[in-house]
Amino acid sequence: MSHLPSILHPAGIEAARISQLWWTMFWICTAVWIAVAVAALIAIRRGHRAAAVHVPDRTIVRNVATAAAISIVALIALLSQSVLIGRALNTLRSDDALRINVTANQWWWDIQYDNPVPSLRVTTANEIHIPVGKPVAFNLFSNDVIHSLWIPNLQGKIDLVPGRRNELWLQADKAGVYRGQCAEYCGLQHAKMALVVVADGHAANRDGVVSLMFDAVVFEALPKRSNAQRCPA
Repeated sequence: MSHLPSILHPAGIEAARISQLWWTMFWICTAVWIAVAVAALIAIRRGHRAAAVHVPDRTIVRNVATAAAISIVALIALLSQSVLIGRALNTLRSDDALRINVTANQWWWDIQYDNPVPSLRVTTANEIHIPVGKPVAFNLFSNDVIHSLWIPNLQGKIDLVPGRRNELWLQADKAGVYRGQCAEYCGLQHAKMALVVVADGHAANRDGVVSLMFDAVVFEALPKRSNAQRCPA
């Protein structure tokens, strides 16, 4: 099942945390906007009548102080939530996690499934298979310019910088197909630099993913036979 690429439809624990932060910011900003709109309407309504009325300085200071206090509280709440979510995003770790090397090129993704046994390393392009409910580590590289990997349903954005290795951890809690995209302008074909992440419930661990990938590679390598060859008379 293919899912709409959006942080509002999280399919993993990391994406759910980012979605929570987004909704927190949305509701706080909505409350602030409504308060400002109501204050503006009240000021417009009273504007003509209050033109000739003298307002004490103490009242003005109190109103300004109240508005400033509300703004500070809102900003502190947003900052605190952002820091807490940022720290929580770094807690997903596992010693036996599947490790995938993702190398960005103009304008495609080189995928290699790391394995202690060299003969079990699988290389593909623009398609990643991961198990459901298991942490997965991405080792991120770039061969040319700065790219940015973003899989909205599973994790936030992270840059791929030439000459540097970055690391991204994610976990898919729902089986399905999730679209990823380069989120950093990297040249003329930037908009077409996409990939798909397939979360498969049948692959319970690293060996399961490798097995599925080998099956796919062998199937594609088989000679294509006609119907007549398959069903001889």
